[in-house]
Amino acid sequence: MKNTAAGVPFILICVLLDILGIGLIIPVLPQLVGDLAGSQSAQAWWLGAMLIAYGLMQFCFAPTLGALSDRYGRRPVLLLGIFGLGIMFLVPALSQSLPVILFSRILGGMFAGNIAVAQAYISDVTDKAHRAAAFGKLGACFGIGFILGPALGGILGENDVRLPFFIAGILSLLNFLYGLFVLPESLKTRERRTINFKTLNPLSSLARLTKFKYIGALIAVIALSGFAQSMLHSTWTLFTNFRFNWTPFNIGLSLVVMGLVTAVVQGFLLKKLLKVFGEQKLIL
Repeated sequence: MKNTAAGVPFILICVLLDILGIGLIIPVLPQLVGDLAGSQSAQAWWLGAMLIAYGLMQFCFAPTLGALSDRYGRRPVLLLGIFGLGIMFLVPALSQSLPVILFSRILGGMFAGNIAVAQAYISDVTDKAHRAAAFGKLGACFGIGFILGPALGGILGENDVRLPFFIAGILSLLNFLYGLFVLPESLKTRERRTINFKTLNPLSSLARLTKFKYIGALIAVIALSGFAQSMLHSTWTLFTNFRFNWTPFNIGLSLVVMGLVTAVVQGFLLKKLLKVFGEQKLIL
């Protein structure tokens, strides 16, 4: 097994802090947008634009960051993404302009694509025997971040909706400094590849996957399921605020409950349910 003394722990911390930062702003972003928009309809429009821009840019630029890391190494691309995400967290904390905040979400989505580089780093520094366990820890960091982030964001944002953005930005910049001095490069020079511009198209990557038996149908299932869940999550904050006057604390608490239920089902119940129902029935 390759030396992972500094690499894997940093990647796990990197992902945890990235997801924690994203979770921190989920309960407070709608209120910040609402304070600047002036009406519920304008608030919904601007928030929707920000969510679409962030997700779309992350989808489009993940292959680009992955290709850049294949060419120039994982370390510089990871550090660039972490630093950029930290700056983009700070912009909404300081800005009074909705277009500026929207632009920060566009750039933030681009930098957030470095999650793909983090996964590539894990593959570089682990052998097949330990890779599944390492990716399991990576998934656990996702879960912890999405549970703790909204909780902290709701508490911190109850009196000041901009405070979670400051905290998220500071965490990312501290993460950058940690990586600058600790993170080793995982990709050897002889393993680096030239950039293949065909691979930069995320749709072409999905198209190649569909050539494998059953994969196309599975991708369609995952896409439609993810689409439905994304619609729920993106409208949840507005719905609960408009209908029930929920504050960032209430919204954050509800998201924590969702995260805990997901963790319990995936971590404890899934194996038992699979034995009872089987994969196909459980998916349905």
